[in-house]
Amino acid sequence: MIFICEKNQSQLRYWISRIYSLATVLLTPENSSLVVTLVYHYDHLVNYVRHHFGDRHFAQDVVHDVCIELIERPPQQVVHTPLAFLQHLLKHRAIDKCRSQQVQQRHIADMQATAITSSSTHDGEHVLHFKQRLAALITMIEQLPARQRQVFLLHRLHQMPQQEIADELGISRNMVTQHFGKAMAAIQRAWEVSL
Repeated sequence: MIFICEKNQSQLRYWISRIYSLATVLLTPENSSLVVTLVYHYDHLVNYVRHHFGDRHFAQDVVHDVCIELIERPPQQVVHTPLAFLQHLLKHRAIDKCRSQQVQQRHIADMQATAITSSSTHDGEHVLHFKQRLAALITMIEQLPARQRQVFLLHRLHQMPQQEIADELGISRNMVTQHFGKAMAAIQRAWEVSL
């Protein structure tokens, strides 16, 4: 049996009552049995997620996310076993949330490692070399014919799809592809020469 201090019990009752009052306003025939089941079995569902993923706060977040999702976007089909459906939905939502957190943590760790590595390896010579290469690339792009340069910058720098470039410039998509290919070839030739 889990003992909750008086303050936490009152907060829990408050949030359950808030969810229930919100749910009664937003209930529709499609989601009413699910939301009522979620509210009635709230502790059981939180413990179900906590049992699989270990953290009570994480479990509460997942249950709250699923509750909001059910209110905003109820399932299109009739759910005959609401508790089993909720457990299945919660488990998969928790897996998605864990994966998302892991990706974010890896990304942050990679960025920190890159920052540490780059700050320790960048000396004046590296910075000067980078600036020289960047200036050379800018010069190569400026030397392209006007239409090739325009297509190249719109596609590479502004990430515009080729069809949008064609529409904006009033040319065919095939011409955009040709201009872009010629620009890339010219830059690659100039780059190889500058090495």
